[in-house]
Amino acid sequence: MIFTTPQYSKLKSRLKAKYKKELSKSLKTLKKLPSTDLSRWLEIHSDELKEFSNFNWHFLTLINTHNFFNAQDANLGKEDFGPHEEMVFERWNNSEFADVFLKALNRGQILGKASQGTLKVFDKHLVALAEKHILKSTKTSAHYRAQTSLGEYVKNKKTLKLLETTLHLEGKELRLMTQSLKEMKLFSQRIEVALKLIRKFSPTSWERFQAFTDVIIPIKQEELVSYSHQDLPGYSMINLYHRDFVDLMDDLLHENGHHHLNYYLNLGKLIDEPVDNIYYSPWRRTLRPLRGVYHAYFTFFWAFKLFADLAKAKEVDSIWYLFSKTEKEKMIWRAVEEFHMLNYTFEELKWARKQGLIKDTGWNLIQEQQKELNRFKRLIPAWEKKLKTHKKDLKDLKATLTKAKKDFAKA
Repeated sequence: MIFTTPQYSKLKSRLKAKYKKELSKSLKTLKKLPSTDLSRWLEIHSDELKEFSNFNWHFLTLINTHNFFNAQDANLGKEDFGPHEEMVFERWNNSEFADVFLKALNRGQILGKASQGTLKVFDKHLVALAEKHILKSTKTSAHYRAQTSLGEYVKNKKTLKLLETTLHLEGKELRLMTQSLKEMKLFSQRIEVALKLIRKFSPTSWERFQAFTDVIIPIKQEELVSYSHQDLPGYSMINLYHRDFVDLMDDLLHENGHHHLNYYLNLGKLIDEPVDNIYYSPWRRTLRPLRGVYHAYFTFFWAFKLFADLAKAKEVDSIWYLFSKTEKEKMIWRAVEEFHMLNYTFEELKWARKQGLIKDTGWNLIQEQQKELNRFKRLIPAWEKKLKTHKKDLKDLKATLTKAKKDFAKA
């Protein structure tokens, strides 16, 4: 069994071991490159990075990014603009320093010069980041950029940090950041109740959450549900303002699914990633590349598992929470909806596997999930009959998937 607490522990131990090897390799590379503020800082403080932590893994990826740009020649792009130049451009353009980089290009600088100039800004930011989050310094720096994914925000041109509390759950300490004490109280209560229900009705879901989620940071943008970053394990950005209680349980486990998957991705390659948009995504109702549907299957499966466990329970009401009729039907609908969308996507992934695009480890993860999905197959017809409000939604979903299967059939 891949999805067990002992396996989660082994997975995390593997990443810790990889961290130590990668850190040693990165520091050696750093010494071979031109000296910078970051390299001088690390000469003094490298011991602070010896042990793995979520933040240290994040900082290591930033060191590697710094090394990549520091290795680029100042004349890059002067005579031609090939695949390597394109890669350097895209990495800066997709970074939080794209504004500095693009301004330099607009002033007429060649790619190499613009890259080196932007690196100096990035370099100073990284030192300020290390001082603040590794050494816990209270010094301010004009070169520092607020990190929303670490619970920071800007107000009146000042970088401020959200308030923080720790939820002491059963065998788990979970950090929560909020804008105010009022929000802290409200969100803490909601999250604690949600996790108590998950632990009671879907204990294996709780075990996964316990293993991979460490920090929750609320996001206010109505159009965003939740997100996280591969290089920042355990940090979940979740919309706690515009989602209902059933959604909250879903969002906690969905983002946890990303953390779980990211451990594997940080350890090695699970799939090849051709950019062709040839795989239909039932969640987005559009064609996506393999990466999109693979990630969707892995993460949305955990919503299915939660809601299937709740749907099969004889009684979901408890001393912690009384579900409304609407919420009870929504949970059944979510189980049914995810069942059909996951089954559709599994066929797409099977085809990709036959093309050699999914590695053994990546395929084993999907197979294990599909095996669990199939355990609930006999219950789906009865759940479908219980649907009232969502009866038309089910009919539309089945019609959409039937049409997609015909329109986007693989040869």
